[in-house]
Amino acid sequence: MNNTHELNRLQQKCVVRLVDDDTQFLESLKVLLSMKGWSVRGFSSAEKFIAEERFIEPGCLVLDIRMPNLTGLQLQHHIESTVAHPIPIIFLTGHGDVESAVHTLKHGALDFLQKPVAPAVLLDCIRQACAKSLTSQGERSERDRIEKRFNSLTKREKQIFEMAAQGVSNKGISARLDIAVPTVKMHRANAFDKMGVHSSLEASKAYFVMTDEKDHDQ
Repeated sequence: MNNTHELNRLQQKCVVRLVDDDTQFLESLKVLLSMKGWSVRGFSSAEKFIAEERFIEPGCLVLDIRMPNLTGLQLQHHIESTVAHPIPIIFLTGHGDVESAVHTLKHGALDFLQKPVAPAVLLDCIRQACAKSLTSQGERSERDRIEKRFNSLTKREKQIFEMAAQGVSNKGISARLDIAVPTVKMHRANAFDKMGVHSSLEASKAYFVMTDEKDHDQ
């Protein structure tokens, strides 16, 4: 996939959110990004962002640090603690220092940029952030599809699918569950069909997607 095609794909699917109390700077940045092809939403305070943003579309947040009332750092912490699937954050500020930069990056910010920033640098950061966000959304969609299929299995099919996905043979499953091998084969075939997999390897991959997400949530 060439760079132009990839950029067009990102711009069609992603939204860039801007939060800055400097309304003149906010409007000029909105104009710049819009002219470059990005969908943009601007907020003049962290409070407005919290009240209005629903995090439906993938994308990123370009965030100032020093703002009245709720600061950029406080907004980052709020997003981190309340949003199930947060978008990447790029800090863009005229009041940066090493301590603040380290703090934001430790809490997951993608980058920390100083005003004034070269447009090319900011645009490249936004592209990277949106690519990361879109990839994460795709992975979540795949997990959702797999989990929906898994939840459609019967209790016995779930047991057998999980063991088959972990490499247990039909005979091994038969011994563990104290059921006949032909019965194992029947439930295994039904489970694989419902899950849309055709081999133990595909079953293992699907099982890993589900369990890997649960491990990260704990």
